[in-house]
Amino acid sequence: MFSKYILRDEKGKITGVAYPPEKVRIVIEKYPNHTIAECVEFSGLSKGVVYKIARKNGVEKSAEFKQKQIEQFLKVGENTRIKKGTVSHNKGKKQIEYMSQEAIDRSSVTRFKKGSIPANRKPIGSERIGKDGCIDVKVKHGSKWQFKHRIVWEQHYGAIPNGYNIQFKDRNTQNYAIENLYIISRKNQIRTNTIHNYPEDVKKAMRAVSKLKRTIKKLRK
Repeated sequence: MFSKYILRDEKGKITGVAYPPEKVRIVIEKYPNHTIAECVEFSGLSKGVVYKIARKNGVEKSAEFKQKQIEQFLKVGENTRIKKGTVSHNKGKKQIEYMSQEAIDRSSVTRFKKGSIPANRKPIGSERIGKDGCIDVKVKHGSKWQFKHRIVWEQHYGAIPNGYNIQFKDRNTQNYAIENLYIISRKNQIRTNTIHNYPEDVKKAMRAVSKLKRTIKKLRK
């Protein structure tokens, strides 16, 4: 490989590096339509220098070269890709018919045994903090988890009706004490969450309007 020229000022301080103009010209000329390995061979420079010269001079791979690379990649994939309708070589065969006894014995060491439990499987009753900050409890195998605050509510008051959620009075999603929980319809929950975005005086006005509408609706029935 050709060594770079070290540029120095009058006091001998290094100010940069430079490469022979003829080698820079070769890189600029060859880079668009040749591989990096070919550019290295043509110029005698390292891969890093070839990249550096191309970037510094704004030289990029041509559209034709990129398309050729894609076609070559797809062609390689075609040779190794499983064709539609291909039948596995071991389909319908017993293990001993396509594997040696030695290979079978080796595989038995790491083979999953019937009834084995994965080391990372959480037991029923395990708890975790979910993405929303609530505590989840595993209630069944197969990644079946449930909110702890819902479990606590149902233990005290029974099943939660459809269309209703359990909320936290102090807005602390990990305070699942029954005294801190209350039930609310999803419709009212959306309305409540919307009200919280407004100043206190606006909240009071909105609640008053809502109460008035409910009263009017009740009287009309």
